[in-house]
Amino acid sequence: MKKRNKSVGKLGERNKDFLTRANEFGEKASDHFSTMFIQRLKNVREVRLWVVEWVLLVTVVFLLAIVQIIWYSSSYETTAFTEGGEYTEASLGEIKSMNPLYATTSSEKTLAKLLFANLTSPDVSGHIGMDLAKSVTMDETGKVWTVTLRDNLRWSDGEEITADDIIYTIGLINDNSAKTTISADFSNIQLEKTDEKTVVFTLPSVYLDFADTLEFPLLPSHILKDVSPALVYEDSFSSNPVGSGPFMFKALQSGGGTNRYLQVVYLQRNDHYYGNKAKLASFNLRTYDNVGKIVDALRDSTALATAENINADGLKINHRTKLTNGGVYAFINTQSAVLKSLALRQAIQRGVDMTKVREGIDEVRNLDYPFLKTQEEALTYPALAEYDVESAKKLIGNAKLIYDENGKLTDETGMPVTLNLAVRKREPIQGVAQRFAEQLEELGFTVTVNVFDDSQPNMDFFAQVLRPRDYDILFYEVDLGVSADPFVYYSSSQANSNGWNFSNYGNALADDALLTSRITLDENLRTVKLNAFLQRWVNEVPAIGIYQSAMDYYYQDDIRIFSDDAEFTDALDRFSDVEYWATSHANVMQTP
Repeated sequence: MKKRNKSVGKLGERNKDFLTRANEFGEKASDHFSTMFIQRLKNVREVRLWVVEWVLLVTVVFLLAIVQIIWYSSSYETTAFTEGGEYTEASLGEIKSMNPLYATTSSEKTLAKLLFANLTSPDVSGHIGMDLAKSVTMDETGKVWTVTLRDNLRWSDGEEITADDIIYTIGLINDNSAKTTISADFSNIQLEKTDEKTVVFTLPSVYLDFADTLEFPLLPSHILKDVSPALVYEDSFSSNPVGSGPFMFKALQSGGGTNRYLQVVYLQRNDHYYGNKAKLASFNLRTYDNVGKIVDALRDSTALATAENINADGLKINHRTKLTNGGVYAFINTQSAVLKSLALRQAIQRGVDMTKVREGIDEVRNLDYPFLKTQEEALTYPALAEYDVESAKKLIGNAKLIYDENGKLTDETGMPVTLNLAVRKREPIQGVAQRFAEQLEELGFTVTVNVFDDSQPNMDFFAQVLRPRDYDILFYEVDLGVSADPFVYYSSSQANSNGWNFSNYGNALADDALLTSRITLDENLRTVKLNAFLQRWVNEVPAIGIYQSAMDYYYQDDIRIFSDDAEFTDALDRFSDVEYWATSHANVMQTP
């Protein structure tokens, strides 16, 4: 029993020690928990605040970045012109034919440029460049020229443009029964087709500016070759053309009856065009019979632009002016009953105050010679006769005309001396003709000014006035071309119903000078001959220069038109970069 009691006592002591150590561990654990957790709760709260502050800061920065992107998004975008959209231009004159070889009105000429490409055309620098032709080369004689077409040329119907089209078109121009309005003369030129893309022109003599004469549109021989030349004008092609230009014909809408001049021609982008495809999806041409209606169309945005000479006062519209290589002349009919007298032509030259005739026209546009000085700067330009009424009256007396008691001129039989002036109804040329007439009346002539209105039924100025030379003095605007070549307007070979010698001027020495200046390879001789012609032109007065042509283009905001840096030879050159014209806009991102 003593052993048992002893073991029990030892066990109690061990339990007591265990409890003591357990208590000590609990106290240490409690102290550790208090130290490591309870006492650090304050730090946790501080850390939580710090974390919250950083989260808030990051959130604010992120929100500010979003706001900045939204706020300044416009600085990363720009508005650019894009493909699509339509352009509407207003023009004067009825469209009687869409065959470009018969274009006479402003509307018809505009369509011809949009629907048809030429063999050669002036580029934006104002120099002659290649159009349908890939190359135009001259041999060492200066008489043989080779014209090669570009590859993969197509008409708007998808058919290939070939050398046959060149041969056909020139044959039509040469055919008197066709009566085209193209001024180029190919009657003495031999043509040879050497392959499907090449035609060789053999000229009767040297002509260094031959490439300039190729500025005419081709017609599709696969459509017209079986049509009689005399009937081409009336053919359905004139109302439903197949072309080669940047746009193709879609539809024609006509008002009919009294509104027949209110026409709308709808064109669409020609995807067969050899050049850059137009940005514009469509180009519309609206025709009118007077400029007042064009102003109304611009005011209500029926039209976006016009190249006609309008009165834009009070019209909120943009305006751009371009001088061109053309001019307005008073062409004096040297074969008319009155003005075949050199003395009377010289009397008019001295007795008309050109300062008054040119009233309202910028002085820098004064035109005194048969071409622009900028075209031939090396020439010696002769002095012009000064305005001198007394000298003019002496010349009138030399022509054996008599002043009656009323100061009017009569012939020896007592009949009044009457001059018939012809001009189209269009400003400013119509005003020029009226002021010229007033000056003639002050000299004693009886003057009738015949103003021809293209809007009148059956009025064809070219056929009814120009071809028959039905006038004593014609006021008319002509194209002077890229280089100086007055041959077409003053050579006696052009003094016929198919020619462009509107003065009926013929002089053997002038003919020699004009022809030699064309055919010589010697620049010095060319200068001599042109100087000789200039002297005769001033002395013999087949025409009197009035003013250089200019194109005034009026257009609405937010559209792209021709480049302001472009040089024009005529008003139609505005379309030399028409593939870049645009009306549609879109926001696009700017690149760095």
